[in-house]
Amino acid sequence: MDDYAIQIYKNVLSGSMKRFPTNFWQDDLGKNLTDSAIITRYLIEEILQWDDETVKEEICCKTFFAHRLKGMLTVLYGDSVYAALNNAYPDKYKQWELSCTPRNFWTLETAKEATIWLLRDTLQLSDEEILKSNSRKIFVENGLDTMMHVLFNNSASKAIENAFPELVHPKTRMKK
Repeated sequence: MDDYAIQIYKNVLSGSMKRFPTNFWQDDLGKNLTDSAIITRYLIEEILQWDDETVKEEICCKTFFAHRLKGMLTVLYGDSVYAALNNAYPDKYKQWELSCTPRNFWTLETAKEATIWLLRDTLQLSDEEILKSNSRKIFVENGLDTMMHVLFNNSASKAIENAFPELVHPKTRMKK
Protein backbone atom coordinates (compact mmCIF):
# COMPACT_ATOMS: atom_id res chain seq x y z
CA MET A 1 0.00 0.00 0.00
CA ASP A 2 1.30 3.45 -0.90
CA ASP A 3 1.86 4.95 2.53
CA TYR A 4 2.23 8.47 1.14
CA ALA A 5 -1.20 8.57 -0.54
CA ILE A 6 -2.90 6.96 2.46
CA GLN A 7 -1.15 9.32 4.89
CA ILE A 8 -2.26 12.37 2.89
CA TYR A 9 -5.80 10.99 2.81
CA LYS A 10 -5.76 10.32 6.58
CA ASN A 11 -4.58 13.89 7.17
CA VAL A 12 -7.43 15.24 5.03
CA LEU A 13 -9.96 13.06 6.86
CA SER A 14 -8.65 14.02 10.29
CA GLY A 15 -8.66 17.72 9.45
CA SER A 16 -4.92 18.20 9.96
CA MET A 17 -4.95 19.15 6.26
CA LYS A 18 -7.93 21.12 4.94
CA ARG A 19 -7.75 19.40 1.56
CA PHE A 20 -5.46 17.42 -0.69
CA PRO A 21 -2.39 19.39 -1.83
CA THR A 22 -2.84 21.68 -4.83
CA ASN A 23 -2.81 19.70 -8.09
CA PHE A 24 -2.62 16.42 -6.17
CA TRP A 25 -5.01 14.83 -8.67
CA GLN A 26 -3.72 16.68 -11.75
CA ASP A 27 0.07 16.38 -11.98
CA ASP A 28 0.87 12.81 -13.09
CA LEU A 29 -2.07 10.84 -14.44
CA GLY A 30 -0.44 7.41 -14.03
CA LYS A 31 0.53 8.08 -10.42
CA ASN A 32 -2.84 9.68 -9.75
CA LEU A 33 -4.72 6.64 -11.01
CA THR A 34 -2.53 4.41 -8.83
CA ASP A 35 -3.01 6.66 -5.78
CA SER A 36 -6.75 6.94 -6.36
CA ALA A 37 -7.07 3.15 -6.63
CA ILE A 38 -5.20 2.75 -3.34
CA ILE A 39 -7.34 5.40 -1.66
CA THR A 40 -10.59 3.95 -3.06
CA ARG A 41 -9.69 0.49 -1.77
CA TYR A 42 -8.72 2.02 1.59
CA LEU A 43 -12.08 3.81 1.75
CA ILE A 44 -14.10 0.69 0.94
CA GLU A 45 -12.09 -1.92 2.83
CA GLU A 46 -10.76 -0.05 5.86
CA ILE A 47 -13.05 2.91 6.52
CA LEU A 48 -16.41 1.60 5.34
CA GLN A 49 -15.58 -2.12 5.69
CA TRP A 50 -18.00 -3.02 2.92
CA ASP A 51 -18.30 -6.44 1.32
CA ASP A 52 -19.01 -6.81 -2.40
CA GLU A 53 -22.79 -6.82 -2.01
CA THR A 54 -22.75 -3.66 0.09
CA VAL A 55 -20.53 -1.95 -2.47
CA LYS A 56 -23.02 -2.82 -5.21
CA GLU A 57 -25.98 -1.58 -3.16
CA GLU A 58 -24.53 1.49 -1.45
CA ILE A 59 -21.68 3.10 -3.38
CA CYS A 60 -22.55 6.38 -5.06
CA CYS A 61 -21.14 9.87 -5.60
CA LYS A 62 -22.25 10.83 -2.09
CA THR A 63 -20.00 8.10 -0.69
CA PHE A 64 -16.95 9.76 -2.23
CA PHE A 65 -18.14 13.29 -1.41
CA ALA A 66 -18.84 12.44 2.25
CA HIS A 67 -15.34 11.01 2.59
CA ARG A 68 -13.55 14.04 1.12
CA LEU A 69 -12.91 12.52 -2.32
CA LYS A 70 -15.05 14.81 -4.49
CA GLY A 71 -11.98 16.30 -6.19
CA MET A 72 -10.59 12.87 -7.01
CA LEU A 73 -13.92 11.65 -8.40
CA THR A 74 -14.48 14.80 -10.45
CA VAL A 75 -10.95 15.40 -11.79
CA LEU A 76 -9.95 11.81 -12.55
CA TYR A 77 -13.27 10.17 -13.33
CA GLY A 78 -15.71 12.88 -14.43
CA ASP A 79 -17.90 11.98 -11.44
CA SER A 80 -18.20 8.36 -12.60
CA VAL A 81 -18.37 6.10 -9.56
CA TYR A 82 -18.02 3.09 -11.82
CA ALA A 83 -14.79 4.42 -13.37
CA ALA A 84 -13.28 4.97 -9.91
CA LEU A 85 -14.40 1.55 -8.74
CA ASN A 86 -13.17 -0.17 -11.89
CA ASN A 87 -9.78 1.51 -11.50
CA ALA A 88 -9.50 0.20 -7.93
CA TYR A 89 -10.94 -3.25 -8.71
CA PRO A 90 -10.48 -3.91 -12.45
CA ASP A 91 -13.32 -5.94 -13.98
CA LYS A 92 -14.66 -7.00 -10.57
CA TYR A 93 -18.00 -5.23 -10.96
CA LYS A 94 -20.29 -4.65 -13.93
CA GLN A 95 -21.71 -1.16 -14.22
CA TRP A 96 -25.28 -2.42 -14.08
CA GLU A 97 -24.60 -4.18 -10.76
CA LEU A 98 -24.22 -0.81 -9.02
CA SER A 99 -27.19 1.07 -7.65
CA CYS A 100 -25.94 4.27 -9.32
CA THR A 101 -26.07 3.46 -13.02
CA PRO A 102 -25.93 6.81 -14.85
CA ARG A 103 -28.83 8.26 -16.83
CA ASN A 104 -28.96 7.11 -20.43
CA PHE A 105 -26.76 4.11 -19.63
CA TRP A 106 -29.15 1.59 -21.09
CA THR A 107 -28.94 1.00 -24.82
CA LEU A 108 -29.77 -2.13 -26.78
CA GLU A 109 -26.05 -2.95 -26.80
CA THR A 110 -25.55 -2.57 -23.01
CA ALA A 111 -28.80 -4.51 -22.49
CA LYS A 112 -27.51 -7.30 -24.72
CA GLU A 113 -24.25 -7.45 -22.74
CA ALA A 114 -26.11 -7.45 -19.41
CA THR A 115 -28.60 -10.12 -20.53
CA ILE A 116 -25.83 -12.41 -21.78
CA TRP A 117 -23.90 -11.79 -18.54
CA LEU A 118 -26.97 -12.71 -16.48
CA LEU A 119 -28.25 -15.73 -18.38
CA ARG A 120 -24.99 -17.25 -19.66
CA ASP A 121 -22.29 -16.16 -17.20
CA THR A 122 -24.15 -15.78 -13.92
CA LEU A 123 -27.02 -18.28 -14.16
CA GLN A 124 -25.21 -20.52 -16.70
CA LEU A 125 -28.38 -21.40 -18.57
CA SER A 126 -28.42 -23.60 -21.66
CA ASP A 127 -30.02 -22.39 -24.91
CA GLU A 128 -33.17 -24.32 -24.04
CA GLU A 129 -33.32 -22.82 -20.54
CA ILE A 130 -32.79 -19.32 -21.93
CA LEU A 131 -35.78 -19.71 -24.22
CA LYS A 132 -37.90 -20.84 -21.26
CA SER A 133 -36.70 -18.05 -18.94
CA ASN A 134 -39.22 -15.48 -20.04
CA SER A 135 -39.95 -14.24 -16.54
CA ARG A 136 -39.23 -10.61 -15.69
CA LYS A 137 -38.57 -11.80 -12.12
CA ILE A 138 -35.13 -13.22 -13.05
CA PHE A 139 -34.06 -9.83 -14.35
CA VAL A 140 -35.48 -7.89 -11.40
CA GLU A 141 -33.87 -10.21 -8.84
CA ASN A 142 -30.52 -9.56 -10.50
CA GLY A 143 -30.79 -5.77 -10.56
CA LEU A 144 -31.83 -5.33 -14.18
CA ASP A 145 -35.31 -3.96 -13.53
CA THR A 146 -34.47 -0.49 -14.89
CA MET A 147 -33.18 -2.04 -18.10
CA MET A 148 -36.38 -4.05 -18.41
CA HIS A 149 -38.56 -1.00 -17.86
CA VAL A 150 -36.62 1.48 -20.01
CA LEU A 151 -35.94 -0.69 -23.05
CA PHE A 152 -38.28 -3.66 -23.11
CA ASN A 153 -41.56 -2.52 -21.55
CA ASN A 154 -40.90 -5.10 -18.79
CA SER A 155 -40.87 -7.97 -21.29
CA ALA A 156 -38.28 -10.66 -20.60
CA SER A 157 -38.90 -12.19 -24.01
CA LYS A 158 -37.97 -8.89 -25.70
CA ALA A 159 -34.74 -8.72 -23.65
CA ILE A 160 -33.91 -12.31 -24.59
CA GLU A 161 -34.67 -11.66 -28.25
CA ASN A 162 -32.35 -8.63 -28.16
CA ALA A 163 -29.48 -10.67 -26.69
CA PHE A 164 -30.07 -13.98 -28.43
CA PRO A 165 -31.83 -13.35 -31.76
CA GLU A 166 -30.36 -16.56 -33.20
CA LEU A 167 -32.13 -18.60 -30.50
CA VAL A 168 -35.47 -16.84 -30.83
CA HIS A 169 -35.41 -16.79 -34.65
CA PRO A 170 -33.30 -19.81 -35.72
CA LYS A 171 -34.21 -19.37 -39.42
CA THR A 172 -32.46 -15.98 -39.41
CA ARG A 173 -29.25 -17.73 -38.48
CA MET A 174 -29.55 -20.11 -41.44
CA LYS A 175 -29.88 -17.27 -43.98
CA LYS A 176 -26.47 -15.85 -43.17
